[in-house]
Amino acid sequence: SVQLLAVPLIDRGISRGAFVLLRDITELRLRDRLLVSKDATIREIHHRVKNNLQTISSLLRLQGRRLESVEAKRAIDASVRRIRAIALVHETLASESSDDVSLAEVAGMLARTVQDSLTSPERPIHFEVVGDAGLIPSDVVTALAVVLNELLQNAVDHAFPNDLPLVDGRVGRVEILLSRDDQHIRMVVRDNGIGIPVDFDSSSHQGLGVSIIRALVTSQLGGDIVMRRRRDSAGSEALVEVPVLDS
Repeated sequence: SVQLLAVPLIDRGISRGAFVLLRDITELRLRDRLLVSKDATIREIHHRVKNNLQTISSLLRLQGRRLESVEAKRAIDASVRRIRAIALVHETLASESSDDVSLAEVAGMLARTVQDSLTSPERPIHFEVVGDAGLIPSDVVTALAVVLNELLQNAVDHAFPNDLPLVDGRVGRVEILLSRDDQHIRMVVRDNGIGIPVDFDSSSHQGLGVSIIRALVTSQLGGDIVMRRRRDSAGSEALVEVPVLDS
C-alpha cells in the first residue's frame, strides 16, 4: 500500500510541474486490519459469553421448575437474575468498539428487566434512571450491575411487600441516580416504600444479597456502601461510591 501526495508547483499562474511524495504504508494498513480483526474477535467472545450465561440461566430455570421447596425456587430465581445482570454487560460489550461501557445504559436495561419480571398491574412499581456516569471499565460495570440488581431486588421485595399497601395508595417508585467526578463514581438507589428499620446496619447484616453487595463494593471495588432510611421522605436509599479507575 502506497500513499501518494502531489503538490502542484505554480509560478505566477503558470504550472512549473509538481512535487510528489510517496510513502509506503503497507505496515500501517496491516496493523489496521489486525486491529479490526482483534476488535471483531473480542466482540464475538463477549457475544458467546452472553449466550453461555443465558444457557446457564435457562438450565437453572429448568432445574427450578422441578423443585418443590419454595425457598429453593427463590434461591434459583435470585441466581438467574444475578447471571442475567452479568450477561447484560457482555451484551453491551458485544456491540461496542471499546472495553468501556455506559453504566446508565446497563442500569436502564436492568431496571426494565426487573420492572417486567417482578412487578404487576396490581402492584405497579416505576423505575427511572437519572443522570449519567459516562463510560466505565467493563470489570467495574459488571460488579456494579450485580450490585444494582441486588438493590433493585431488595426494593421490590422489602420496600413494597405484597401484604402491605403502598403508602397513601401511591404507585411505587424506584430511582437510580448516577453521577461521577474526577475521583468517584456514585450510584444511589432510592424508593418511596415502607423504609428499612432505623437500626438497620448493612455492615453487619448477614443476608445473602447484602453480603454480595458489601463484598463487591468494599472488597472488589474498594468503595463504600451506606443503606439507610430517607431523611426527606418515606422510603429507603442505598448510596454506593467507588473510586474512578483508569480504563
